[in-house]
Amino acid sequence: MKALVTGGSGFIGSTLIDALTKRGITVDVLMRKTSSDKNLRGLQYHRVEGDISDFASLKKAVEGADVIFHLAGVIAAKNRSEYFLFNAMGTENLARAAAEANAEGKAKVARFVYVSTLAAGGPSPGTNPRTERDPDGPVSAYGQSKKAGEDGLLKYRSSFLPLMLRAPIVYGPKDSATLILIKSAAKRLVPKLPARSADGEKHYSVVHASDLVEALVTLGTADAKKFENGDVFYVSSGEDITSSQLIASMAESLGVRTFSVPIPRPVLHAISTLGSWYGRVSGKSTVINRDKLNELLPDYWTCSNSKLMTKTDWRPRVRLEEGMREAIGWYKKNGWIG
Repeated sequence: MKALVTGGSGFIGSTLIDALTKRGITVDVLMRKTSSDKNLRGLQYHRVEGDISDFASLKKAVEGADVIFHLAGVIAAKNRSEYFLFNAMGTENLARAAAEANAEGKAKVARFVYVSTLAAGGPSPGTNPRTERDPDGPVSAYGQSKKAGEDGLLKYRSSFLPLMLRAPIVYGPKDSATLILIKSAAKRLVPKLPARSADGEKHYSVVHASDLVEALVTLGTADAKKFENGDVFYVSSGEDITSSQLIASMAESLGVRTFSVPIPRPVLHAISTLGSWYGRVSGKSTVINRDKLNELLPDYWTCSNSKLMTKTDWRPRVRLEEGMREAIGWYKKNGWIG
């Protein structure tokens, strides 16, 4: 079997490539000329130069592939158009390239596994974990663009089996996103977002990178009869993690005592407005802005992994405490934190 992986130079992609090659699967990795291979050193793969915005390069990249794992995309962008350019149009470009190459006899893509996000579904309905039966309601440009990517992929469902895996917070070694919060915990001061839940907490689903990758491999290799054409799955550790528990797991692994700094709702609104203004003036993406505020305000971002566990043999193996110890140990060993 031969797999094409996009977004392979990221921390999830590199973990996926390692898992695939250990199963004897040949891996092509779509990479831009400027993409770093730092995370891929020591792995067995074939580099294919191209870009998800360059259709001709995609037609060439899909040749010979049996399955596509599409991880490429952006989680932060300068504006709404940039989100849709990469997450929606890029996904549809790759799907169309695979479908056309199949029709021309230049490819034999049978399955297309798309790494989507819980944000494509939206916050939890009430206090219950979101399931695949719940209507989608993305609240941010990021979530809406990933949902548009799913919809674009489904246009080509007659050519191959499209499967979508929606992930919540992903963490693990080499992850730079959660590292920001871990560094705050290391300094003993962490921001606490305002919450209106009964317990005064934000609630999140999380998944360790290794568990996410095992779910991807399962979707890419399991008997096709297990799936419906266009199946969507949520993936998580199965834990309901409060914001306090998340910080506590970091503090314990770091060996420090942390102090929470509450951020009042009006202050959060002001910061997001300032972030949007700075983004417009500088032309740069910002961590917090008016659009991201729509993701920060809901109290529940949880999802159920029941459908994935029912249809496949996949099971989560890494709980938060264990996974955070591993991640922070890796950060320390590699000099990412002191």
